Formats: sequence, C-alpha cells, structure tokens
Amino acid sequence: MLRTMTIVALGLAIAALGPMAMFSAPDMWSLIKNKVSSFTSKDSTDDNTDITELAASTLALEGTPTRNLDQVLRFNVSPGWVTRNWPRVSTGLAQLQLQGYRVPLVTGTAEDDLAGSLTYYFGPRQELQRIIFQGTTGNANKLVQFLATRYHFTRRLTNDAALFLYEVPGANGKVRSQLQIRSAGVVKSNEPLQRFDVSLVIERPEDMK
Repeated sequence: MLRTMTIVALGLAIAALGPMAMFSAPDMWSLIKNKVSSFTSKDSTDDNTDITELAASTLALEGTPTRNLDQVLRFNVSPGWVTRNWPRVSTGLAQLQLQGYRVPLVTGTAEDDLAGSLTYYFGPRQELQRIIFQGTTGNANKLVQFLATRYHFTRRLTNDAALFLYEVPGANGKVRSQLQIRSAGVVKSNEPLQRFDVSLVIERPEDMK
C-alpha cells in the first residue's frame, strides 16, 4: 500500500511540473528535488512558515484534485469545506485575529495553470477574510482575466520591467488586494509552469461585509 501511494504521489508531483517527457529514475528524483528547492528558497508572503512542509506534504498526498479558479478563489467557503476538499491541510497559521488553513494547489498542467500553496484565513465568525496564493505559472493571462472580472483588479505600472502589478484599492484609497507577477530568474523550456512567480493576496470584498 505504501509503495502504491508513493508511486501515485510521484505521478502527481510530475504532473504539477507540466507535461514532460519520460525520465529515468535518477532524473525524476532530481526534477522533484529541484521543484521543492524552488519553493523553499522563497519566503511566504503571509508568514515565515517554511514551505518545505508544503512541498513534502504534496509528495505524500494521494489523489490531489485539480481545481478551477472560480472554485478556490471565492469567499463563500468555510473551514469545513477546506478540510473536506483536501486530503491534508496545514493549520495553526495564525495572522492577527485570523486562523489560516494552507493547502497545495495544482489547477492543471497547461501553461496558464497554477501550482503552489493556497492559504485561507478565517475570522472569529468563521467567515473567510483573506486568500493568499504563492506559486508559479507559465502564463498568467487566465489568472489576470479572472481577477479583473471577479474582483476588479487593475494594472498599475511600475519602474520594474520584470514586475506586473495588479491592485484593488479600498474605499480609503489604500490597496486592499494585490497580485504580483514576476519573471522567473531562470526559464527552462521543459518547465512550462515555472516561467513566472506569482504572489496573490485577496481581501474579502468590502461589499460582502
């Protein structure tokens, strides 16, 4: 049983890296190790939790489901919904008066899919207040279009040519939600899901309060 779960987990890890050719066993382990290292070398945007745990738990998962953006980037969910829909959830990610639930997210294997960590932060009344995603993609157009349509993200030009910045201002003029898309330091043709680093913070829309 353990061997079967390991094989399934390896298949999921390779699928998360995008459609690729077959690898020998050493190449496969090297590929997975590099993927894990790429996440652990970056600090999370929401806390100082080492993402090594997330990467390791992703390899241990069996049957991690593919997710659509409109299924996971929404605020009408509960902590129970999160724990029912992922085989493993990291909890105890406190942020001020919020309780976080972190899960691995792989929306598919196409260039415009996402792979990384997704964290839901709930308030004392168990209402979802904040969604944070940290990960990679090969083409962010689908994500940008979804956020512009659903949450009214708009682009703000910066002096950094490698950064694409999208924001949602609040009633007081301060930024409430933000999407940062940055070109990866190294782009490889055989890693189509790792061309851009994505950092996303969505605050609960003011009209939902």
